[in-house]
Amino acid sequence: MFNINQSNNNVLDAIEEIYNISKDSLLTFDLSKETKLSTWLDTLKSFFECDEEQAILLAIMIQSNLENNNVSIKEIIDHANLKTSASIYINNVLAPLVKLEWISPKKDVKYYPLTEYNISNKLIRSVLTGKLEMNNEVKIENSFQLLAHFQMRLGEKNHKRISYAEFIKWTNELLNTHASIELSDFILKMNMPEDDATHFMYACSRFYTGQEESDYDDIIRDLTPPKDVQYKLRNSFKSGSNFLIKSELIKETVSDDMFKSTSYSLTEKAVRAFDKTAVVKNKLSEGMMKHLEPNAITEKKLIFDSNEQKLVNKLHNMLSVDNFSQLTERLESQGMKKGISVLLYGYPGTGKTETVLQLGKNSNRYIMMADASKIRSKWVGETEKNMKALFDEYRKAMVDFKETPILLFNEADAILGKRHTVTDRGDQMENAMQNILLQELENFEGIFIATTNLVDNLDKAFDRRFLYKIRFEKPGAQTLIQIWKSKFPKIKTGILKNICAKINLTGGQIENIRKKIAVDSLLDDKLKINENYLMQLAQQELMLDKKNERNAIGFNQGV
Repeated sequence: MFNINQSNNNVLDAIEEIYNISKDSLLTFDLSKETKLSTWLDTLKSFFECDEEQAILLAIMIQSNLENNNVSIKEIIDHANLKTSASIYINNVLAPLVKLEWISPKKDVKYYPLTEYNISNKLIRSVLTGKLEMNNEVKIENSFQLLAHFQMRLGEKNHKRISYAEFIKWTNELLNTHASIELSDFILKMNMPEDDATHFMYACSRFYTGQEESDYDDIIRDLTPPKDVQYKLRNSFKSGSNFLIKSELIKETVSDDMFKSTSYSLTEKAVRAFDKTAVVKNKLSEGMMKHLEPNAITEKKLIFDSNEQKLVNKLHNMLSVDNFSQLTERLESQGMKKGISVLLYGYPGTGKTETVLQLGKNSNRYIMMADASKIRSKWVGETEKNMKALFDEYRKAMVDFKETPILLFNEADAILGKRHTVTDRGDQMENAMQNILLQELENFEGIFIATTNLVDNLDKAFDRRFLYKIRFEKPGAQTLIQIWKSKFPKIKTGILKNICAKINLTGGQIENIRKKIAVDSLLDDKLKINENYLMQLAQQELMLDKKNERNAIGFNQGV
């Protein structure tokens, strides 16, 4: 027959006996008279390594859990026939056990003293097996394990077992305990306020699990801070004064849905705090930035008047790999920003854009060409976000590319134009975009080049942002002949001089003539390239030039 009454689990027996004796007892015992109770308490005190009060409370809570009853302070008070005011004392007695993670309140005991408690599976398993499973410290050896442990703790927080203040304290203790871990080291060296350190860990943990965007609403939902903290948090995000935003650890992103809602995501800098190999894509509007590889740029010989040639040569020399490296080191050592900003302005077709391409080709630098038409958006606020995203993309490229790339704003007349007196939303959006560009250039580190034909329309605030300003004029007589000769080496010099004497074209227009000849010769294999034919093509370019003539005046020539 079964021998059920013969128990081999003294701990389980002690728990049941103490639970029964404590019924309606007011938790007042005379251990000198109740020798059996004293023996059972000694069993639990020895097993749990706790004091008498904790042993009695654990016995009541564990037995209630085994009987599928609610495990709460109210249950303990009703069981022992105590007054409600005893709840505060009981929670204080249980506090060390909460720290051991054997039990955990479902609500903040400061505001809900009668709260329910969760009993850990590890504690129940220890009682049932008669072998106490000690809470060995979790082994954390890298940033990913740190985030996984944070996320596990966050799960408990989401079940309202831990208050916001306790969770903030726990997170910062976690970081300090594991200060040698890469992510902890990054946060501690940033001297983040404790709340912000926790919010940053939260955003990192979301990114780690594939949720690349976070918002203050997510923080409020999952961390449940008090109302006053929620209010301050919302305002800090909306105003841009939040520590994480100011430190360029999170940035605004715009969703692709029809509502263009705003959210926030980690920056490249933030992600690489725990994953050096991570690739973070900035949400640029399609086609807003075009990357030109130096190997894909056709090498061309550009011919300028002597003064322009001298200034262009200076740019070529400055941007050579060795010289630019030495220059940035020297600027940094003298406390100056390492950025170089250049404005190429003047008459259309004089080689401004091609000059930039050749600078990239000769110095083996990528050219990141921004499309002004794609930067602008009809959506309120998105134009400014596009501008920020564009510079974020450039900063990322500075890390990824071997040589510092060139950020080119080609034909930047509209973007660099004079700011307007605000009369409508369009003016406000235009001015906001230019203000962001001015701010980016103020703190710019890299190589920025803008080209424009209408320099007289430039806003004066951009003047001091450009270290070099080079004016491109229509080529003089001798230069013009050299350009013609470089395009048509088989044509007699006398013919070219006759054309130059009558028609003054730019290098771009002469290149157009060369392309037209390529087309005509394909269609007519008997085509004769003589003076009359060349003059006719040149006149066509001149007619178009007169029709669209625009003056290019502004900055004084020189550097």
